[in-house]
Amino acid sequence: MVDAMLSGGDLTADSAGNVVDISGADTLFQRALVCLTVPKGSFVYDRQLGVRQDGSDLQRTELLLNEALAEYPGTSAKALDADGETLRLQITINGESRVEEVRYNGNVQ
Repeated sequence: MVDAMLSGGDLTADSAGNVVDISGADTLFQRALVCLTVPKGSFVYDRQLGVRQDGSDLQRTELLLNEALAEYPGTSAKALDADGETLRLQITINGESRVEEVRYNGNVQ
């Protein structure tokens, strides 16, 4: 699987202005991050993409994150901590884990 690299919500370009491609595990982790940062129902081309934004605490938020990732086999998320709208989480895909920070617009306390 090959995809275009995103950074800050925009396509990433190299020094020649060409879009940077990613593949393998990087593609899978980027796909999971997109899913976890989009409010469910807000993406016009796929209304099922995204996460419901009503987590009242980290445990509830983690349940909602994993609900959003349910259609991606071998993928899960663990909410580590939250600071305002920033959520630090561990994403695991097929046994490989990465810690990422995402903006989460739910009510995480």
